[in-house]
Amino acid sequence: MDHPDKPSDRSRPPIACRAASVQDRQAVIATLADAFAHEPAFSFILPDYDARCRALMRAFGIVFDEDVRAGAVFLTDQAEAVTAWRSPQQMREGRWEALRTRLPYLLAFGTAIGRAARVADLIKANLPPEGCWYLHYAGSHSQHRGQGFGGAAIRAGLALADAERANAWLETADVANLALYRSLGFEVIKSWQVPEGPRFWGMMRPAR
Repeated sequence: MDHPDKPSDRSRPPIACRAASVQDRQAVIATLADAFAHEPAFSFILPDYDARCRALMRAFGIVFDEDVRAGAVFLTDQAEAVTAWRSPQQMREGRWEALRTRLPYLLAFGTAIGRAARVADLIKANLPPEGCWYLHYAGSHSQHRGQGFGGAAIRAGLALADAERANAWLETADVANLALYRSLGFEVIKSWQVPEGPRFWGMMRPAR
């Protein structure tokens, strides 16, 4: 899932990214929570804006802790943009991870956990059968969109896929993001609808 920025002026100098450390945890959480505050899937899960913002702060704390273990988290210098990746070997949530995160996600989403589970189950069901570098979440802070930070943070993760000659995968519920992902080599290979909720597009970038 994602909410990065739009394609920007390619003549600008490259934007530096780094792998996140524990010291970056709060900055990563804040950027992703801001980026997803109006995203279609989370808006479906929690229609109330204030409740959604509180849930996102908790949920992205869980995402940070799990994806640092399962792959990599990248951010630009001041956390203008963040990407969270899962490696091909850990693209799918394992049984222990599911047990470990069940209560924290329940505490995050409260009575909306049923809608959250419906969205998550369909995402899992539509993951490709082969292992890929999985762009689990990508987001740019609302104050920094359209400046190339999101694309830079995505490219940092794509470098991992390229080093392993691996495919990269993502899903998005925001049609506005398709152009950016296509500019980075992704193509839509499937789409699905959450009952009474948003449509998702699954996108693959072939190994290079």
